[in-house]
Amino acid sequence: MMRRYAGLLVFASAVLPACPFRSRGGGGDNPSEISRQPEVPVAKPPPGAATGHPRLLVRDVDLPRLRSWANSDNPIFESGLKALVDQCVTAMDDGSVFKDDPGSNDGYTASPPEAFAMLFAFYSLVGPEKERAAFAQRAKKLLMHVIDKAAKGAAEGQPYRDPWFSIGDRSRWFGHAFPLTVDWIYPTLSAAEKKTIRTVFLRWANELQHAEKTTYNHPEPVGLVNDPKLLSDVKRVRWASNNYFCAHARNLGFMAMSLDVADDPDEKLRSYLTPVTGAWLYMSDALMRGEMRGGMAAEGFEYSPLSLGYIAQLLLGLYTAGRSDVATFGKQVTFDKNPFWDDVLVGFAHSLSPVAKVPKDQDVAYMGKVYDVAWYGDGEKYWGPDFMGVFGPMGVYDHLTQNAKRLSAIRWIQTHHAPGVEEKLTERAADNNDLLASIFYFMLFDPKAPKAPDPRPSYPLIHFAEGIGRHMQRTSWNENATWFTYKNGWITVDHQSADAGMFELWRKGEWLTKERTGYGDDMACTDYKNMFTIQNDKPRHVAEGEEGYRLAEWKRGSQWTYVNNGDPKILAARAGQDFTYFLGDMTQQYNSKDENAEDVAHASRSLVYLVPDRIVTYDRAASKKARRAKRLWVQLPNRGTVSGDLMTMRTDGGQSFYVRTLLPAKASITVEAAEKLDDDNGKQPALLDPIKYRLRVEDKKQPQSVRWLQVLQGADGKQKPDDAALIDSTSGTSYQGASFNDTVVMFPVDLVAFKSTTYDAPARTKAHLVTGLTPNGGYTVTQRKSGDVVTTTVATGGATKADRGGVLVIGKLP
Repeated sequence: MMRRYAGLLVFASAVLPACPFRSRGGGGDNPSEISRQPEVPVAKPPPGAATGHPRLLVRDVDLPRLRSWANSDNPIFESGLKALVDQCVTAMDDGSVFKDDPGSNDGYTASPPEAFAMLFAFYSLVGPEKERAAFAQRAKKLLMHVIDKAAKGAAEGQPYRDPWFSIGDRSRWFGHAFPLTVDWIYPTLSAAEKKTIRTVFLRWANELQHAEKTTYNHPEPVGLVNDPKLLSDVKRVRWASNNYFCAHARNLGFMAMSLDVADDPDEKLRSYLTPVTGAWLYMSDALMRGEMRGGMAAEGFEYSPLSLGYIAQLLLGLYTAGRSDVATFGKQVTFDKNPFWDDVLVGFAHSLSPVAKVPKDQDVAYMGKVYDVAWYGDGEKYWGPDFMGVFGPMGVYDHLTQNAKRLSAIRWIQTHHAPGVEEKLTERAADNNDLLASIFYFMLFDPKAPKAPDPRPSYPLIHFAEGIGRHMQRTSWNENATWFTYKNGWITVDHQSADAGMFELWRKGEWLTKERTGYGDDMACTDYKNMFTIQNDKPRHVAEGEEGYRLAEWKRGSQWTYVNNGDPKILAARAGQDFTYFLGDMTQQYNSKDENAEDVAHASRSLVYLVPDRIVTYDRAASKKARRAKRLWVQLPNRGTVSGDLMTMRTDGGQSFYVRTLLPAKASITVEAAEKLDDDNGKQPALLDPIKYRLRVEDKKQPQSVRWLQVLQGADGKQKPDDAALIDSTSGTSYQGASFNDTVVMFPVDLVAFKSTTYDAPARTKAHLVTGLTPNGGYTVTQRKSGDVVTTTVATGGATKADRGGVLVIGKLP
C-alpha cells in the first residue's frame, strides 16, 4: 500500500481537492476484465415511488416554489446560479467545453461536459419559461456527447470509454451529473436516446458493483443485502467511510432511479437500487451508528465534505424519488432515523474557531474571512471548508419535511461558516468549483425566509464524537474563548493520520499548539501530532531507496496507519468545565505484525486539561530492546526558547505559551524548525497552516522505558509561568505528578492495580487530583501537615468517591 497522488480537477479559475490515496498493492481487478452480470435480485417499484420527472433531489411539486425564487430580486439566483449559468453558456458556445476535455478518468478538466449538462438541466426546470426548452437542449447535447462515445463499449485509454471512467476520481467529482441530467430533462430525450443511456448506465453500474479503485470500494459478498454478514469484517465496515465507496453508492443509486419502467423493461438497471440500499447504505448506516457515531467522519476535514456529502445527496434523492420508506428499505434510507445527522452540525461547529479572519497571506486574502479548524486527517488547505455538499441536501430535506430548527441552523452555518462568510455568500453560489453546490445554494436559501439566528449558543460547550475518539471543548462561543481538543481513535482507512493521543490548545484568537496539518506520508506521522514517537524494528516491506508510508512511519518512530496491530483504547475519561481527563493506551498502534515491527512494549498517555489554560501530560513509553529512540513532540506556531526545563514561546498576538518538562530528569529539550517537506506535487504542509516549529524532548541515553511529564500553560503576555515541581510518591503504588498553581496532579507510573499511594506536596495546595483509580470507586484519604508540606495517603476502600473517570479530587480547584 502506498500513498498515491491523483490529478486535480475542475474549472479554470479554481481547483478542487485532489484525491491522493494510499491503496493496497495491485489495486484489485481491472474493470475491463469484469464481465459478470450484477448478482442482485430484481426489485419491483414499491408503492409510493415517484413515476414522474424530475424526481432526483427536486420534484415536480417543488418547481412552482423554486421558479418563484428565480428572479432578479433574489441575489442567490441573480448573482449566483444565473451568473454561473451565463459563464458556462459562454464556455459551451466558444467550444471549450468540447475541445478542452480529454475524457479522462482522473485528470484535470476545465470544462466537464456532464457537469455543465447537469447545470443546464436544472436551469431548464427553474429558469425563465421562454429559456427552458433551449437549456434542456443544451443539456441533452452535452450529455449525449459523452454517452454516445461511452456506448461504443469499454476501451482502455479511450475518452469516456475507459473501464475506470465510472469508478475513478472523475466519477466522484461528476458521476452524479449523468443521472441527474437524465432525470431533469427526461421529456426531452427520445426513446432511442434513453435506450443508449440505459446501455451505458448498465455497464457503469456493473463496474461500480465490482470497483477496486482503492481498498474495499464495494460491499462483499456481492449480492448480499440487509445481512449482518456485511458487517462481520470491521475493516471493511470502516472502509464504508471512504470517499470512493460513498460516491459509488450515490452514483449507482441515482442511475438506478433515473429511468422509467417503460425504458427499463426488464428492470435490470432499477434492480441496482437493492444493493445500494441493502448493502452500501446498510454498511454506511451501521458505521455512522457505531464507529463513526458522534457526527464526525473518519477521513478528516478535507474529505468529510465529500464522503458525507455523497451519502447525504443519496438520502435526499431516495426521499424525493419516493424510495425512503423504512418499512420497505430499512432504517438506513433516511436522515431521520440516525442521530449522526444531527450530531454532524454540532461536530462541525465545534471544529471551527470562534471567529473568522482574513488570511495574512495576500495570495489567498481574496477569499475574505475564513475559520481556523481543529483539523484531523489529510489536509491541503488549512481553513474551514464549505460543507454545502453535506448541509445542502440536509437543508433541502429539512425544508421538505418541515424540520424548521435544523434548517435554520444549516442556513446560518452556510451563511457564516463557509469561506468568505456572509460577505461572499453570492460568490460561493456562483463558484465554478462545484456546480452541484451552486444548485444547492439556490435550493437552500428561500429569499423570503427570516434571517437565521446563530445556533451555537444552544449547543453544549463539550462535544465528544465517540466513534473516532474526538473530543472538543471550549469555554464559550466568543472570540476570547479557550478551545481544547483531544483525539484517540482507530486508524484504518485512507487519509487518516497517526494521531492517537493528540491534543491541541487555542486561546484568545490563536493556536498555542496544534497538530501540523498537511497531505503526505511524512505529515501523517506521529511526530507532527503532539505525541511521542518510539523507534521500532525495520519493516519487512522497506528496502533501500524505497519510498512510501511504511518507510516514513518507521523512520520517524510513528504509530502505524494501515498496518497497526489494533486500535488505541481510551481506558478512562471524564469531561467537565472544571477539568477534563483522558487515559489512553496506544501500544497496539505502534506495533505492526504485518511488518514484523513489534518492539514497542508499552505506550500510553494520561492527560488532564485544567480549564481554561493548563494541560498536564504524563506519557509512558517502553521498548523490548535497549537503545531505541523515544521522543516527545509539541508543535509550535513560533520559535520558542529553552531555559532549563522551561520552553517559552510568544505568539503573534502577544500571548505566552509555556511548556515545563519535569521528566525525564535529564531531558534534552530543543526547539527546531518544522521540516519543509514539499514534494513534487506541492503537497505535505497545508497552505496557511500556522505550525512552523516544534519542541523535541528526549532522553539521549535511550533507556528501554521512559516517562515524560509536562505542564503546558497559556498565558497573557506579561503573565509569568507557573513554578512547577515534580512529585514522587514515597510509598505504595508508584505515582508521579506535578505541583503548580496551588494544584497537584498525580499519575500512576505504571498501569497496574492500585492499593494505596503516599506523596508529599506543598501545604498551600488547594486541590489534589489523583488519577488512575477505579471509576466511582471508594477511597480513604488521610492528610497530615508538617510545616510547608502536606503528606497525603490515598487507599482503597472508604467513603470518598472517585469520579466517573477514576479521578479523586481532594479539595477545590483554584
